[in-house]
Amino acid sequence: MMIYRLCPSFAIAITLLALLVVASPLWAQAQTFAPVELSRADVSIAVRQDIANEVRIAGSLTPIRRATLTARVSATVVDLPVQIGDVVKAGDLLVRFDTEALASAVTARKAEIDALGAQIELAEAVLERNTSLGERGAASEATRLEARSNVLNLRAQLRSKQADVADAERSLAYAELRAGFDGVVSSRPVEQGQTVPLNTELMTIVDLSRMEVDAGVPTSRIPLVRIEQPVELSVEGFPGRTFVGKVTRISPTAVAGSRAVRVFIAIANDERLLRGGMFTTGILKVDDQKGVIALPAASIRHDAEGAFVLKVENGSLRRQVVDLGMSWTDRNLVQVSGLIEGDVIVTAPLPTLSTGTPVTVEGN
Repeated sequence: MMIYRLCPSFAIAITLLALLVVASPLWAQAQTFAPVELSRADVSIAVRQDIANEVRIAGSLTPIRRATLTARVSATVVDLPVQIGDVVKAGDLLVRFDTEALASAVTARKAEIDALGAQIELAEAVLERNTSLGERGAASEATRLEARSNVLNLRAQLRSKQADVADAERSLAYAELRAGFDGVVSSRPVEQGQTVPLNTELMTIVDLSRMEVDAGVPTSRIPLVRIEQPVELSVEGFPGRTFVGKVTRISPTAVAGSRAVRVFIAIANDERLLRGGMFTTGILKVDDQKGVIALPAASIRHDAEGAFVLKVENGSLRRQVVDLGMSWTDRNLVQVSGLIEGDVIVTAPLPTLSTGTPVTVEGN
């Protein structure tokens, strides 16, 4: 019988190989069940929230109601009782012109009417006489027709003079201009004693109770804007305060040379704090949803059975079917149903994770 002796180094190698063969399944098993540690940034807790797409706007405030008064007569300003910044009520006197020349014009026009009236009376008497003579053969038909033509001509002149009187009386009435609504004087380019021609701008009255923002919205965002949508506005000079407005009008065309559409937003200004020309910025909320659960789009996974998320439950991942709703692309969120508040969902794009994987969350 032959006895083989192994060298010490070869014997050690054989022993190590045997140990590896025995230990490999145990090591693989340990590796298989080692939990994956997730950081807090890898997961989100499902909570209900109010959420909306947001369109940011900017523009200047302008009073919605304003009136620019112009001179409707050529005359001298004799009374100008208001100045810039004065508050006026509907019916208050704003401008009074010299009425002497205007009243004289009315008197002259009426005198012309009186003179025409006398001429018409005489012409009608002549027509009546010539008609009577013509019936007796004492006057020709041509004479009667001439008398009748004279009457008709004088009556036409009378109507013209009556129109002149109405114009003169209207001009006299325009000698006083009064406020058509409650407001504030914002401009007054004329002075008392100044003689102004027709159509000269006299002053501007604005109503500060309702203001408007003329804002430009990019054409790519304009499909999201609707009439009556609420807008939260911040105004220079009022830090920390928010004013609420709503969309009242949308221009049908983009501004020439730009990629923006004009959107008009009305703001109630009952406290009269806002002034024309103030710069404002705001957020127009679109697709506003109340009390919804929304997750980052990366957390939504898909397979042959549909959409699902991976939920952390009892130390491992579970496949949770969800139904998708509204999406807010500007915030990279998607509305989901099928979850309850407090569910911990994997939101990081980790493709190696799957249902049943044991996990731990940092800090838990």
